[in-house]
Amino acid sequence: MASTSIIAHGHDDPLTRAIMPPAGESAEERASRTQEEALARQRSHEIDEQLKKGHKDKKELVKILLLGQAESGKSTTLKNMKLVYAKESFSKERAYWKPIIHFNILKHVLLIIRLLEEAIEAQPEDDASRSSTPAEEESALLSREGFTTEHRILCMQLKPLIDLEASMKKQLLQHRELRNGEEIFVQSHFAWAKHFYSGQHRSQQQRLSKGDALRTEMGTVLNASCRNITALWSDPKVRKLLDEQALRLEHEAGFFLDELERVTELNYEPTDLDVCKARLRTVGVTETHFRVSSMLSQVDWVVYDVGGARTQRATWKPYFDDANAIVFLAPLSGFNQKLEEEPRINRLEDSLLLWRDISSSPLLTSVHLILFLNKVDLLQKKLEQGIEFGSYFKHYAGGNDVEAVCKYMKKKFVAVYKDAQTKITTATTHAKSSPPPRLVRIFLTSVLDIQSTAQIIVQGKRDLLTTDVILTLYPPIVQNSILSDALNRTDLL
Repeated sequence: MASTSIIAHGHDDPLTRAIMPPAGESAEERASRTQEEALARQRSHEIDEQLKKGHKDKKELVKILLLGQAESGKSTTLKNMKLVYAKESFSKERAYWKPIIHFNILKHVLLIIRLLEEAIEAQPEDDASRSSTPAEEESALLSREGFTTEHRILCMQLKPLIDLEASMKKQLLQHRELRNGEEIFVQSHFAWAKHFYSGQHRSQQQRLSKGDALRTEMGTVLNASCRNITALWSDPKVRKLLDEQALRLEHEAGFFLDELERVTELNYEPTDLDVCKARLRTVGVTETHFRVSSMLSQVDWVVYDVGGARTQRATWKPYFDDANAIVFLAPLSGFNQKLEEEPRINRLEDSLLLWRDISSSPLLTSVHLILFLNKVDLLQKKLEQGIEFGSYFKHYAGGNDVEAVCKYMKKKFVAVYKDAQTKITTATTHAKSSPPPRLVRIFLTSVLDIQSTAQIIVQGKRDLLTTDVILTLYPPIVQNSILSDALNRTDLL
């Protein structure tokens, strides 16, 4: 599904709407509009002159934080930002993602094999024991639950993938240990790509050569196993088993089983979309620099992608200092999921609580907020499969369609923000001060739709730059008036 924005791009953008002639305007209205446009051009010229003066001797730095729970889409959003603002660098890095994409395939295939083997072993033996020969016993045993000897043979033929997965884990973990059931991850400071491609330094040559050999071996084995993996994934009985386990692999990050033939070719080269889809969990904070074009100059952006798991959120606070904007990601598709690290808590409810905390934080009253209601494409798939949104949000009374659900959740997030702002305003009134004005924008996103996400990223950049100009050139009373008018035009507040 193409990403759509409720309030934040196209004609709903306040800047775009301001310059569009209204339908059916009269001669008097046209004359008035023309006069207002002339005044706007004059104000724009004044802004340009101020910007020229401000940028002569000062290098501007914009600090942006990507926040949200684990698997909310932060890393994918950062990849999309690289596609927009660092295309050449992103293109050079694409090849490095090939072993990670193959590792994603290994993970899903071996998950299926383990479930299938457990199901086969768990079958009762009473019917099979009545058969006269071992072969007949096995046939009766397997067919009782719908499985056949071919399923067991298929599992055996794919056993070499287990050793490959173990080697990949060792290469990525670098002597670290995982807790039982924990997803494999890399530290943010670990340059994992260099461990799969030969380098120039003799001291690293042996280790890097092992990574090179592993990358090549993995591509060769997956290519040779493509037919068997396809047979496993497309088998109706296997799919039924996954459904019974409530496993929707196609909804998970790093899913490539529907594209096996393409991504296991020996000469396969990842596409931009493949890289955005690839999953590699990162622990810690990544710092990425961009050079972004503003109205009259180049602006340096630094984007921090911080860990979203509950155990990592305590590390957020130091990065709030001097932050200009927060891009907060709330995955709407998580309405029927629980947090991996806290199974009692609904993922979408957790996003609402996080949004409340960010909106009401005294540390962030001057930080612009951009909210991505993300993974709308997965939300739509779940709703079309008959998963009832109202079963998880008891107060919801709308239809089980993506438009109604998105509208409802947008209102929920806006209500949380407004309540937080009321509390901030009350607190600052008692302190005889007022909260500084800030930009707040909401976008509906599917960050795997890289074309529409690129448009949203560019729109967000324009909004931030425009807001900074307003806050630089106008007194507080005018700042509040302009930003409030913009928010009202976008139907946010």
